[in-house]
Amino acid sequence: MRVKQKTLNAKFIKSIVKPLDFYTNELPDVNIKRGGWVDGGLCPFHDDHSRGSFKVNLVTGGFKCFACNAAGGDIIDFVRALHGLNFTEALQKLAEEWGIC
Repeated sequence: MRVKQKTLNAKFIKSIVKPLDFYTNELPDVNIKRGGWVDGGLCPFHDDHSRGSFKVNLVTGGFKCFACNAAGGDIIDFVRALHGLNFTEALQKLAEEWGIC
């Protein structure tokens, strides 16, 4: 039970799942190689047909679409927004998908 509580800690999960690894996995069609704000490809939050408006931050995990205004602060916010989850559900999803629990 103690391990389960630790894995659902946001700080612990973010120490394991780095933004570069996360976005490389979540956005496989995008060639992400450098840090800071980079092109995230087509926005997953609306019916996007042209690249350039969706950006991800490989340091903080933040994301921003300048077309639909979807924005968030870290990889947990991305998972919440993309899958319509609450905070705890997003932590659980990350922990399961990344083999943390």
